[in-house]
Amino acid sequence: MDKIRVRGGARLSGQVRVSGSKNASLPILAACLLVDGPTVLEGVPRLEDVRNMCHILEHLGVVHEWLPDGSLRVEVVDDRNVHAPYHYVRTMRASFCLLGPLWARRGRAQVSHPGGCVFGHRPIDLHLKGMRALGADIRIDKGDVHASGPVRGGRVYLGSNFGSTVLGTANTLMAACLAEGETVIEYAAQEPEIADLCRFLRACGARIEGIGTHRLHIRGVPKLRGCRYRVINDRIEAGTLLAAGVLTGGEVEVLGAEPDHLSAFLDALERAGARFEIGFREPGDGAGAELGAELPGLVEARPPRVSREGRALRLPRTGEQGGRLLTDRIFYEDERRVGDGPGEEGIPFLRTLPMDPEELEATDVATMPYPGFPTDLQAQFMALMLVAKGVSVITEKIYPERFIHVSELARLGARIRREGPCAIVQGGRELCGATVMASDLRASAALILAGLVARGTTAIRRVYHLDRGYESLDRKLAALGADIVRLKEV
Repeated sequence: MDKIRVRGGARLSGQVRVSGSKNASLPILAACLLVDGPTVLEGVPRLEDVRNMCHILEHLGVVHEWLPDGSLRVEVVDDRNVHAPYHYVRTMRASFCLLGPLWARRGRAQVSHPGGCVFGHRPIDLHLKGMRALGADIRIDKGDVHASGPVRGGRVYLGSNFGSTVLGTANTLMAACLAEGETVIEYAAQEPEIADLCRFLRACGARIEGIGTHRLHIRGVPKLRGCRYRVINDRIEAGTLLAAGVLTGGEVEVLGAEPDHLSAFLDALERAGARFEIGFREPGDGAGAELGAELPGLVEARPPRVSREGRALRLPRTGEQGGRLLTDRIFYEDERRVGDGPGEEGIPFLRTLPMDPEELEATDVATMPYPGFPTDLQAQFMALMLVAKGVSVITEKIYPERFIHVSELARLGARIRREGPCAIVQGGRELCGATVMASDLRASAALILAGLVARGTTAIRRVYHLDRGYESLDRKLAALGADIVRLKEV
């Protein structure tokens, strides 16, 4: 088992690329069950969760191959098996989104109930509601969810007390693509990963309207055919790298970061006083090679990129025309959106600017469904607030128990008090290195971030969590100048 050792105090600088999105890749891989013929996916990150999903698909008769250009070729060669057993599904909850495509393509499905997780109960009732709305006969037997019967169009509302359901939307959407008739999903999840799944399915021949909205309209088709498709970049990794730049007061250019996928996070950074710029690189500006490289090297910081019209793209500040950054879109000086998905002309970037981290101001945030503040960036933002002046309140409205990292941050000297779904953070205290234990994927990243500014050495154990969702995060941070190394546990 590995651990990561971080020595704090280094100011990060340089360029780093964002890997493809894990949370987009997993449902798209599941959707390959619906497709006739081979599919080639570009940008799929080589992560533990992706490997696990490929193993499950292999069990279900899907072969995969990593091609020399880094893309992943997937094809169904045997459609007889309909059972995804517990020893596969237990490795990650995202595998439950196999239920919809298995049932729609093979007439029935048997998928193990995924159970709970480290930060609380995550029910599947909305998944089953969506399947039943499409005509599924659902029963639960010996821990497995069984779906059978013809797939028919229908109308379903997928909202809950905690907002819309991302994987429940994905499950229902995928099944509806091969349904007889039309399906309307009300209060569908709006996350960029769901929009990416819709675009992939449409590239395969699905008929979907309302992409990116709370109302998806799907007209069923007899079959889908394989295509070549590039998944979106990982907005959570982009936010984590931006937090590292701000936390260390460095000049870090995050290539491939989609600004309009991070509007609420950028708004929180702006309110905290962080300085950063938004822009894009033209094709041929050297970005393509760097984005395609295995890992970026440390490069000299460069001047801000400019738009085609020669004006730097930036966020409006308080009091300027347009006001403060909204939580559902980005303002640009030329009123042009950057990063609307695969096929865009430029490569977007976000760049932190040098500043003293002690100038950061405590800022309250509450996690909400997209386009609100992402729950997957809650722990990383908490690490940022540890160095900010004053008291901040972080409210977790998606998974109220997602605060296991609080006790580990306290081992570094953080003063954080839990009150129900809220964490009250006393910022401005010096952090000191210690041995800490990662409890989940995003907590791992938060502990590394805190270690970047802690005095002395921080050792993060159980970093297998990190490898589930970040592609070589430690190596990327090292390329930016962090004193970080991965070691074998003794």
